[in-house]
Amino acid sequence: MKVQIRKTVKKSAALILALLLAALPAGCAAVSRTTGDDSPESVYAEDKNADFFVYEDTVYMNAQDLEWVRAMQLTAGEQAGEIKRTGVTEEFQDWDATVLDQGTLIYESDSSEVLLAEDGDELIPYLKYVEG
Repeated sequence: MKVQIRKTVKKSAALILALLLAALPAGCAAVSRTTGDDSPESVYAEDKNADFFVYEDTVYMNAQDLEWVRAMQLTAGEQAGEIKRTGVTEEFQDWDATVLDQGTLIYESDSSEVLLAEDGDELIPYLKYVEG
């Protein structure tokens, strides 16, 4: 009887450990997640001071103050595009920005979730903002 209980406990512990390990990557994702609507208009409505741009119908938020993003030490890859309109607050289109200047160059990075905006000699990370 004791042997059977020990086996059941070991199986239960192994199952719990497997579930915890399976959930771990979700907690470490490099994507900024929100529980609401991730449209640019909704993001702007939540925070009128938000610094973001739109690329491929996706919001990319300024992430220069996020320690873990800075720790990634990203390097610029190919140019993805450039900001076409600035100060946009509604009817967002690709390459519209709330803060970045018109003509700011945007580059791909080592991470598919981060794009880099060129600001003089500095590259500012912008993190993909998705609903989740």
